[in-house]
Amino acid sequence: MTDIEFYQYLIHFVVMMTILVAMAIYLLVSKRNAFGRELVTDQRLRRKAGWAILISVFTYLANIPLVLWFADDPQLQQMASVTIDMVLYLPTMLCFMLETLQDRRRWDNRLWWFCVIAVLPLMGWLLTRQTWWTWAMYALYLTELATCIVWYIRAKITYHRFLADNYADLEHKDLTWSWIILCVMALSLVNYLLMMSQSDIHVIMAYSYVFHVADTIFIGIIVLYIDHQQVLEPLAEETLEAEMQEETEVESGGTENTPIAPISKNDIIIIKIGALLQKHCEATQLYLQHDLSLNTVAQACHTNRTYLSLYFASQGITYYTYINKLRIDYFQSLYRKALREKITPPTLQQLSTDSGFSSYNTFSRAFVSCKGVSVSKWLAQVSMEE
Repeated sequence: MTDIEFYQYLIHFVVMMTILVAMAIYLLVSKRNAFGRELVTDQRLRRKAGWAILISVFTYLANIPLVLWFADDPQLQQMASVTIDMVLYLPTMLCFMLETLQDRRRWDNRLWWFCVIAVLPLMGWLLTRQTWWTWAMYALYLTELATCIVWYIRAKITYHRFLADNYADLEHKDLTWSWIILCVMALSLVNYLLMMSQSDIHVIMAYSYVFHVADTIFIGIIVLYIDHQQVLEPLAEETLEAEMQEETEVESGGTENTPIAPISKNDIIIIKIGALLQKHCEATQLYLQHDLSLNTVAQACHTNRTYLSLYFASQGITYYTYINKLRIDYFQSLYRKALREKITPPTLQQLSTDSGFSSYNTFSRAFVSCKGVSVSKWLAQVSMEE
């Protein structure tokens, strides 16, 4: 490596470290969003992201003494570098990405196994000096990366169910950007592995530039995502209400004259919840409220989330489906009314807002999911009918 190449690389490295540290400080210190200013973001998640970025910076800096100490032993240098990455970077990033799923708020103790297993190839190589330990380390790295991706995808699917069961508006709650974050992280780490498996210094530097740019983009997308992600309050599980339990026991035949075919406790709860929703949510048009959560509906119906979830499960729907069906029916009634009265209907954006949707895009997706046709096709059909 020539002096010019060295200084070019040094400048590139310093600029990248400065950008990463600046993003970490922004998340740790600033409580106001540079992007998505109208949203209230999760300060806990911002702090987690800031510390995750600082750990990423530390893994970069930890490679500097490795280069100096093991300059005469490139294989040991590579193995130590990849081991640090497996022990620190991968578990930290997986933990943070699981934290972005806001139904999860604790470190998963199973991640400690990543740290324990990751050091085995390095220890084996130090004890035996067998070359195959290097390939074992690369295989372990790819296995750990694949495990992280599968783990996160499964957790994300569970989180989507959590959102559908508790929120009627998924705007700024859904994790559309998380797929981009996952793909960029995977590409960045695969590039890193390719870089570490090279012996030519010029090839290593070329891969290094690509890796640094990809990792900076990855961290930048995380910052953008957090600034656009609305805070979700933790939804603690309530205990069943004693009053409704007593009513259930009475109505299910909790006396000496037990009926031949008694109605089950769950059936009575489902009937009661259906009536409460009709009275307190549908009749009062509570569903038109923006950002309506299951907790809010439970409070309005003087019940709890447990009973509401039982009711929706019995109907084979989610809370998200239930609320948005009511909103779409209301939208259709507004549009049909405008046609019957021969007045120019408001814009679709205005009608969707009046129907309780936070944005037209959310409304459009919900409409297709509920009715099986696009909004434009439905409007054409209604125009022909009228």
